[in-house]
Amino acid sequence: MKAGDILICYGRNITSKYIGHAAIASSSKYIMEMPGPGKHATHTPKATFFKRNSGNGKYVAVYRIRKHPHYADDASTYAYKHMYLKTNPSYFFPSSMYVKSPSYCSKYVYLAYEWGATKRALYPIPGPSAVVLPHGLENWFKGDFTPSYVYKVTSY
Repeated sequence: MKAGDILICYGRNITSKYIGHAAIASSSKYIMEMPGPGKHATHTPKATFFKRNSGNGKYVAVYRIRKHPHYADDASTYAYKHMYLKTNPSYFFPSSMYVKSPSYCSKYVYLAYEWGATKRALYPIPGPSAVVLPHGLENWFKGDFTPSYVYKVTSY
């Protein structure tokens, strides 16, 4: 795993079965995520994240922006410094796209790339009330910024 990797969870609960859950790696050992209602952004050890989101039919698909690793690193650094340490947003789904707090999982990842890396990487959101869902997050990236599927974590 590398900083900036995009993690998409499947089968976590009834909501994530259809909508999913998304997170961004801050390093090879930690993951930033918006865990859900009543919570704030968290900086979770990789082992904790993968144990919670894999096994018994659950899995995590890992995506990486291969052609622009520096932008992936910039996005993860921005997410950590500005969205986690400085703002630490509360969770609310859906929330206006262009505010840091409240936030939700896939919005958190989208904004990390848009504000921390480059706007060129992403298709623009059609309006402030639009929703970016985890199961399709990779479709918001364009051209050679489109994340590549790297591997699937089925158990940890």
